[in-house]
Amino acid sequence: MTFWGTLKDGSQMLLGEPRSASLTYDRDAPADLLEAVFPADRVWEELVWVTACRQGETVFRGLVDEQNTRLTDSGITVELVCRSGEALLLDNEAPPGIIQRPTLEKLGKTLLEPLGITRVVWEAAAPGELVIEKGTSCWTVLSDFCQTLLGTQPYVDCQGVLHCEGAPERELRLGEVLSATLALAPCKRISEVRQQSFRGGYDTPYRNQEAVVERRRYGSMQSGEDPREVIARGERESFSLTVECPGLLWPLRGEKADVEVPGLGKFSGCPVRSGRALWDENGRRTQIVLERGQ
Repeated sequence: MTFWGTLKDGSQMLLGEPRSASLTYDRDAPADLLEAVFPADRVWEELVWVTACRQGETVFRGLVDEQNTRLTDSGITVELVCRSGEALLLDNEAPPGIIQRPTLEKLGKTLLEPLGITRVVWEAAAPGELVIEKGTSCWTVLSDFCQTLLGTQPYVDCQGVLHCEGAPERELRLGEVLSATLALAPCKRISEVRQQSFRGGYDTPYRNQEAVVERRRYGSMQSGEDPREVIARGERESFSLTVECPGLLWPLRGEKADVEVPGLGKFSGCPVRSGRALWDENGRRTQIVLERGQ
């Protein structure tokens, strides 16, 4: 990979090959994370953005959170900690107020344009009004809007485009496996959720046909949580397959993996829950946590 830094005046700086680096993806975390240590011959100017390219394609663009310069017996090194474009939305509070008949266009003018995010994929309108409380981050407002109206989780790509249509699903075929761990957690599996009805009683059952041991939950009307999602989340958390493969596999958002692990079997259509691409003195490799597949 080739790494470039953007200085405060907008100029570009070639950062060179890192001594060690890692790229981390977690589906439950809005932003991807880059942590890298570069050898240097001097103190660098302050960087604002870092871009990673592979074979001419940008695979990561992140805001610099930390830039630490260290001098040791082996020379000068610069450690960079960066988060992907979602960091802008996480770090900025949304202006408090009420938006009537909210749309992504209205949210764009209120939340996104002041941050330099001018391109948005997808458009929709919600009935009623959107109340933004003081102290709410731009990310929370946008994420809640997309999940409620579109059933999606937004993300910012490497070109700074905000996508609200959901991540595209892609197939990832894993070859050689260096190591693997298959973890089963039956205690996470929910057998039944009893949902509260408008009469006040918990008399609407949702059963999990895969469950053998009884683990029951009760869902209130106020929570707004879908009982089927409670059961599905338990199923996802009851299984994980962690594999380490040679090479840098990135990006991981939206990937579904097929892998054959000697001694453990074949696994197909497994959604990627999280992953970490690493390169250091031990070589280049990727650790991926997979959920139950098809």
